Amino acid sequence: MTLVRRDGRELTPFRTWGPFSLLEEVNRLFEETWGDLARPAVAYVAPADLYETDEALILEMAIPGLSPEDLEVSLEGNKLTVRGQVRPSADEKARRYYLQEMAHGSFVRTFALPVEVDASGAKAEFRHGILRLTMPKVAEVRAKRIPVEVVQ
Repeated sequence: MTLVRRDGRELTPFRTWGPFSLLEEVNRLFEETWGDLARPAVAYVAPADLYETDEALILEMAIPGLSPEDLEVSLEGNKLTVRGQVRPSADEKARRYYLQEMAHGSFVRTFALPVEVDASGAKAEFRHGILRLTMPKVAEVRAKRIPVEVVQ
């Protein structure tokens, strides 16, 4: 006869102990006792890409389900801040969830820009759940091509 735990692993009468066995056993017992209640609530974090071209810095941020009215974008010095509010559906109280992974709530992302940008020339576009900010670099930091002369 083999004893089987709830997670499907077999129980054996002899247990090998290693340096992390006690910690693993404590974590297992904690997980069995508290389960989902012990896990912290995950705040909404909008994934983003920040990259540069020769002329500009570009930020692309995935924020599906938001409208442009739910966003606030500010540029102060070399810090770019994007704030937003992901609102739950209006009929959420009437729902009985079996799984709920879509986070709701407000979020703030602040990015330290690696080069100086011209805030007056910045523009924001929102399409298919992607916010795209294009911030032109100031003239002094733009890439300049230096011609190479052949010397003989």
